[in-house]
Amino acid sequence: MFINLHPKLKWDNLHPPLQKKSTTKRRGQRGINFTIDEDVKLVSAWLNVSLDVVTSTDQKHTTFWERIWSTFHNDKKFNRSKDSLNSRWTIIQKETNKFCGCLAQIENRNQSGKTEHDKIEDAKTLYLNNSKNAFQLEHCWRILRNEAKWLILRENLNARKRKSATQSSRTFASSINLDEDNDEMNSGETLERPIGKKAEKEKLKKRKNCDDVVPILSSKLDEIKEEKRRMHEEKKESMRIALEERRELMRIASEERRELIRIKEEKNEVEKRKIEDEIMMKDTRTMDPEQQEYIRLRRLEILDRLKSKFPS
Repeated sequence: MFINLHPKLKWDNLHPPLQKKSTTKRRGQRGINFTIDEDVKLVSAWLNVSLDVVTSTDQKHTTFWERIWSTFHNDKKFNRSKDSLNSRWTIIQKETNKFCGCLAQIENRNQSGKTEHDKIEDAKTLYLNNSKNAFQLEHCWRILRNEAKWLILRENLNARKRKSATQSSRTFASSINLDEDNDEMNSGETLERPIGKKAEKEKLKKRKNCDDVVPILSSKLDEIKEEKRRMHEEKKESMRIALEERRELMRIASEERRELIRIKEEKNEVEKRKIEDEIMMKDTRTMDPEQQEYIRLRRLEILDRLKSKFPS
């Protein structure tokens, strides 16, 4: 059946064409298409380069990211530019730090009965409420969470929360002058006649109140000092543990490198022996004089090496 359309109604208005997905990426969203495998590979590459004890503190920014790019592509599985990797790492670092802040807030609540899994889930909920988006980089955070940089960041966030909790007590204690009663105690020296019984009672009452307040304030100040000392010790211990863990990781990495070098050398030695065996077993009767002379010299080199290696 034919439908007569109003002249002002075009067919395109009734059936708008499908809009194509914009292929233009806004600034700050370049890493949106990274897969989990690419994220894990990028984080591992960044850690390998930054934890290199030989060159980690002695390289330019461009050289640093060239090494990350090379490590990222060492298995030829992915294809990303240095700018793309740099942009994606910026996003990973920023969002991971935000999540660390959320987790620090949850841990400072000291809720009894909460497991580590419960705290992580609560931190995800807090991150969602703050950022209006779910935390999508847990796979990166789980790799970075035990590295020294993020351990120190987490401890600093926890210490900052604890400090704010005790700040009001410090302010109250420091605002009170414990010598306020001196003026009252000495003011009697300027009187020309003795004070009455009623005034004496009021004076004794005020002094008693001051005497009661001083021990309380002193105890509060001692508690604040003890808390500050304990926080300082905890921070030092956390940093010590983080540094020990980093040293252990570097030691393991160094041992793994040495093992790979040893395996490679053994493989090369096997290949070398195989070639030498082939030279020793070659039949030179069908060769021209030059080839025969070459084989003869190579055999002499092989025999000399064996004699030096296994002297009689």
